[in-house]
Amino acid sequence: MVMRLRAAFVLLLLVPFIFGGTPVRAAEADPENTLYLDLTYGRVVIHMRPDLAPKHVERVKHLTRGGFYDGLPFHRVISGFMAQTGDPLGDGTGGSGRMLQAEFTKTPGVRGVVAMARTDKKDSADSQFFIVLADSRSALDGKYTVWGEVTSGMEYVDMIKKGDSGKNGAVKEPDRIVRLQVAADEGRAADATAAPALLTAPGAGNTARNFSGVEFRCGALATGATVQPVLARSWAHGYLVGYYKALDKLKFSDTASAGFDADVSGACAAYGNALLITVTSQALTKSLRDMPPSTAAFAPGTYVCRNYTAAQSAKSDEAAFADLWVMAFIQGYKNAGQPGLEIPFDARPQILAAVGTACARNPDTGFVDLVAAFANKMKLK
Repeated sequence: MVMRLRAAFVLLLLVPFIFGGTPVRAAEADPENTLYLDLTYGRVVIHMRPDLAPKHVERVKHLTRGGFYDGLPFHRVISGFMAQTGDPLGDGTGGSGRMLQAEFTKTPGVRGVVAMARTDKKDSADSQFFIVLADSRSALDGKYTVWGEVTSGMEYVDMIKKGDSGKNGAVKEPDRIVRLQVAADEGRAADATAAPALLTAPGAGNTARNFSGVEFRCGALATGATVQPVLARSWAHGYLVGYYKALDKLKFSDTASAGFDADVSGACAAYGNALLITVTSQALTKSLRDMPPSTAAFAPGTYVCRNYTAAQSAKSDEAAFADLWVMAFIQGYKNAGQPGLEIPFDARPQILAAVGTACARNPDTGFVDLVAAFANKMKLK
């Protein structure tokens, strides 16, 4: 298993806060800013509030479209107070590995409000969030980022299994999220033939910059209706190319192109609730395979450093797709010798800057060879 290091993630709920601000208002129906939270009891509809917390809404949507929340438990639920979820470890210490800057407002913590959990540090919200159960919890006002509100289905939220009051709300055998999805995506399945159009759609490059194989849940490969499934296959490609390159067993073949996507989809279908990095590192590396020289998002087999430098200078979506592939390659390269190693997402800017510098100095070098040489020399503490 790929080991994951997590910072403690305990929601502070006992600090006295000041009440103030205007209540959360019901947003007009907007499928792109509406979440469907499916529980075993029924569907909960959440209207997101980009007007209050645009960065958090963007992040929640990204995680949602990557299937991150599907199957996660409501690990901490306090009767008459709140229900908390979003931790892949299920004990309150986990997250996606990326913390967000707080977007505090004076929005009151009334029943149905959805806000991010955090530690005692202001900018420590990650993936965990809670739904307020009480009519009013003024102790929450102004200290937690409010990013949404429940507009229907609160009766189902009330039915979520409660935790032990003597253990700060920890729940034994908790209820879980069946599925969380953006309303705009409902009923739309991923279509591999639509990849070119998805990759040229507005925002595709930004999605690539935010993508990580350690937070994409494999089941989203078949159900996602956005660019993320396309990027997931590109990430898996980069990981395996790096893995085989480290073992000196890399072989590109055009005949592998037709079978690669099917291999990834098949493995993910077998382990839909697992994270992409786990499936790629465990299921897809069990037997050696020829690799296609390109993916729908990026073609590393024919790339030289000059191409990469030009894309970076133009700040194009191509650069974002290449960067995603580079990080996957380095992850796979390192995992060939250190199976439990996980490269933190916040190390990404420094790593990519170093790769960019190396490529600029060696414009005619093959991109795969350059990244392999960099990965070989790179030391991780």
